[in-house]
Amino acid sequence: MAERQGEFPIEYEPQLVEEAVLVAMRGRPEEADFRAHRDTLYLIGDAEEREMRFRVFHTTWFERLRLGEAITEAVREQPSIAAQTTRCLVALAPSRRDEGAELFVAGGGGGSAGPRRTIVLRVRPETFTEPERFKAFLRHELCHLADMLDPRFGYAPGLVPLASPLPDPLLRERYRVLWDAAIDGRLQRLGWAPTGVRAERLREFVATFPMLGDRTEEAFERFFGATALTHADLVRFAVAPDRSLGLARSGPWPGEPCPLCGLPTHAFEPDPERLPRAVQERIRRRFPKWRPAEGLCRQCADLYRAAAGAGTQEAVQ
Repeated sequence: MAERQGEFPIEYEPQLVEEAVLVAMRGRPEEADFRAHRDTLYLIGDAEEREMRFRVFHTTWFERLRLGEAITEAVREQPSIAAQTTRCLVALAPSRRDEGAELFVAGGGGGSAGPRRTIVLRVRPETFTEPERFKAFLRHELCHLADMLDPRFGYAPGLVPLASPLPDPLLRERYRVLWDAAIDGRLQRLGWAPTGVRAERLREFVATFPMLGDRTEEAFERFFGATALTHADLVRFAVAPDRSLGLARSGPWPGEPCPLCGLPTHAFEPDPERLPRAVQERIRRRFPKWRPAEGLCRQCADLYRAAAGAGTQEAVQ
């Protein structure tokens, strides 16, 4: 099934159309007639003809119920998307966490055609019947795409331009939280954000950057209140929020890798400076450049405590 927003085609996966219609028809006055008519289609003997008739039937009801209207309106609000992409495919999302929008780019094959950009929007059938949440979801996701298409934002698929020793999942989660805050701040200023979105994004920011202490809200406002940000700005803060705020840093922060074992953790030894001298010496036999100020995870601290204790017992014996 395909609709056109001006010259911009919006195509719907048939399975999504069918399931969205079935969800939307629940409890409606015309549901009984709808299901009676639908049941007659099972009597068509030819499998190909039957499949085609089901598609036409569900598409007709999808349009009658105006289920695609929210997507059409959201695309209209972001003219740069229609101008810079080839089409939008709306596909079935198996769960809420799978909902979202992605941008796929294929090479232009040389010549003047340039790259072919396709939007893939994944949505649950139930979301079509939740108009306010659907509208907020679409606006947020399409703002991500508009940023990706804006040369001033300078989006790059990877985070390579400012490489970091941080684990990739941690870096990506920090980046996501920053970008989401910036987008929802923009939507709030337009009057398009749901009630309470600032408090929700601030809670997420606090959980992701617990190391910022009393500078947290100030740092959050850099993104939620920003009128112009770039991909590099987001990466720079995600990699080193301390440097961005001019904070003194002591040891690794929650979620970062332990300097000894290299594994990310939220459980670091609380006061490595107070580790017994025998433990610190044992660590430096294997990691000569390590200093207590660099920190270590609790598991490594416990292992080296146990090893140092065993060494002491052997010396006594």
